Amino acid sequence: MSKVSLGGIKIEGLRGAAKPVELTFEKGKKLTIIYGENGTGKSTICDALDLLGNGKVGSLDTRGLGSAIHKYWPTVGKKASDVRVTLKTSAGDCIASLDKSNVNVANAALRPSVEVLRRAQILKLVEAKPAERYQAISRFVDVASAEASENSLRKLVKDTEDNEKIVIARIDENKRAIESFWERAGKPQASSQIEWAKALVAQDRSSLVARKSMLDQLILKWDALSNHPATTQSLRAAHSQCEAALNEANAKLAGLKDSVAADYLEILDLLKVAQAHLRSHPDPATCPLCGSAERAKGLAAEVDRRIESQSAYDQLEAARLEVSTKELALNGAKQRLQDAIHAAGVAAQGLSQLFSSDQLPADIAVPKVALPSDVAQWPDWLTLNQPLRDGWASESTTLAEDSRFIGTLKDALTAYEQNAQAAGEHEETLPHLKKMLDIVEGQRKQFTDSVLAGIAQRVGELYDMVHPGEGLNKISLALDEGRRASLDITTEFGGKSDTPPQAYFSDSHLDTLGLCVFLALAERDAPEQKILVLDDVLGSVDEPHVDRVIEMVYDVTARFPHCLVTTHYGPWRHKLRWGWLKHGQCQFVELRRWSLGAGIAYANSLPETTRLRALVNATDPDLQAICAKAGVVLEAILDFLTMTYECSVPRRVGSNYTLGDLLPAIDGKLKKALRVEHREEDEHGQVTYTPFALEPHLSKLVQIAQVRNVFGCHFNQISFELLDSDALAFGLEVLALADAVIDQDAGWPRSSKSGSYWATSGETRRLHPLRKPS
Repeated sequence: MSKVSLGGIKIEGLRGAAKPVELTFEKGKKLTIIYGENGTGKSTICDALDLLGNGKVGSLDTRGLGSAIHKYWPTVGKKASDVRVTLKTSAGDCIASLDKSNVNVANAALRPSVEVLRRAQILKLVEAKPAERYQAISRFVDVASAEASENSLRKLVKDTEDNEKIVIARIDENKRAIESFWERAGKPQASSQIEWAKALVAQDRSSLVARKSMLDQLILKWDALSNHPATTQSLRAAHSQCEAALNEANAKLAGLKDSVAADYLEILDLLKVAQAHLRSHPDPATCPLCGSAERAKGLAAEVDRRIESQSAYDQLEAARLEVSTKELALNGAKQRLQDAIHAAGVAAQGLSQLFSSDQLPADIAVPKVALPSDVAQWPDWLTLNQPLRDGWASESTTLAEDSRFIGTLKDALTAYEQNAQAAGEHEETLPHLKKMLDIVEGQRKQFTDSVLAGIAQRVGELYDMVHPGEGLNKISLALDEGRRASLDITTEFGGKSDTPPQAYFSDSHLDTLGLCVFLALAERDAPEQKILVLDDVLGSVDEPHVDRVIEMVYDVTARFPHCLVTTHYGPWRHKLRWGWLKHGQCQFVELRRWSLGAGIAYANSLPETTRLRALVNATDPDLQAICAKAGVVLEAILDFLTMTYECSVPRRVGSNYTLGDLLPAIDGKLKKALRVEHREEDEHGQVTYTPFALEPHLSKLVQIAQVRNVFGCHFNQISFELLDSDALAFGLEVLALADAVIDQDAGWPRSSKSGSYWATSGETRRLHPLRKPS
């Protein structure tokens, strides 16, 4: 944007632009002042730039139109699609249009940043609550990321402090626990309980572990013997019972055999064999025994019948089965008894091997009498040697308790050492964290304070340009540490610092203060890419300060691509037209009466000297107009000179002085002394001043001033007799006097700061003398 020059803006269908209106910016002039009465369309022009740069129409925001405010953006009778704002630049056109409530921007790369200040915003900057005021500057002091890091660091400091307290408390607990262990150990001699614990935990306890393992094995194998005698005795009894039952079954079988004939027994055995064969071959063709076919039929049924009919044989068979069963039972009981005797032997051998092991500590007592080989004698042996087993168990329990004691002591010592290490780390780290927090907090405050101080300093500079010597430029901006996002603005008043300006400043002073704050903020944020818009903000500025306000605005606009100021303040219009301000850097536009049919109408307002020059240089000059305009310009110059040198003029009601009053007021001494020096600078930068005496112009004008009355003010016969050249001469002489006194760029020589002469800004004109000769 800074490398692109602005050509003008065209507005269609937006608010007051009932007809398309195009405002062309004069080349080389960064400041455009738009003058117009209320209701002529000033705010529409500002809204057009606001819509283009910010996508809104800000002048309607505070008028209570609700959320659907966009429907009031188009002119009455127009649709949203009729709205179009075109910014013409040297790089092309940037166009904003509406699609219902959406703002679309074509050629967005050329879209400018626009800062708009309205009357309501001035009040917000100065008179609003601190939190609302903070919003205006938040983008310059936004340190949310730094504050987040600072808060994280602050939390880390607090957590570290809390952890340090917890660790110190735990160290005390660990010390008390170790001290209790030391007391339980009988308070042995040591340099400290901690050193005692370290020495005790560091001892080699492998031999004690091995001893306890051996004792536990002895106890395990000892206890394994205790069940064998009862088990063996029970199995012996079961074996005897099985043996007796078998003898009884054999006796019963023998008795049945004696009572049954031997041939029957032989036949029974034969029948059973036949029965088994016939079940596999139920329909034989011949008898398997005799080979006869006659008796083969029904043979299987006959064999079954004969076997079933032999009850004696049934008893005999049952007795045989019982004997077989008893034999199996006896064999099982015998095997179980043998297994039990073997297991007892293995257990006895395992205990005996432990007793004779070279790994068994010599001081562990073992039975003096060997374990009997007869398991039945073991109970007496176990009872006799039970005290040994109890001793082993007691010592194992003691060793286990010692092991648990050492383990718990080791845990307490480990916790103590870990907490002591953590406490040392906290003690070392915490000061660095606090120092780091102080640095981060200090840098954040230094940054915000420096930003605010820079803004406040600039506000003071700008304010002093408007109110020089009033002592009200000591502006301070400060964030309230007790409240988040809260900005206080103070000044010095009546010798008292930190005074809120709202309490003592007039409306005019508050308005200019708000303007200065706005301009100072606008300057900080890439001003070279920003269009500045001041929409009718200085209605309450009083007459003595108007000149200085516009001079201050001139000074600021040098940093922006363009500045547009709207006003309905009449004195500005007259001062600019008369060249009493630095109009050369300013484009002055006058808005005409607005109507719905015609929309916004305007004309570029020219200084009166420029208008006179145009009349004189016209191809067909209007002599009456030349004389009338020249007379007005001459009155303005003479008024300036008589006021500057405090010349005597007739006193009358209204202070309306004529040329007949003003020309004689510049007497001979003053007239001879009046001269103006024009500043000239060559290509090498060498500055020289060329003097121009005013006496020749004033003397000549005394002679021809009557022409103005003849040609410019009245219709009379004398005007028929005067030459046209006299009227032109009058106009040209007034222009010569005006060119001698007035710089078209720097205005009138009104400053007396030199102490020797009156000068324009930049001393392009030097008016001598400083005082009227006595």
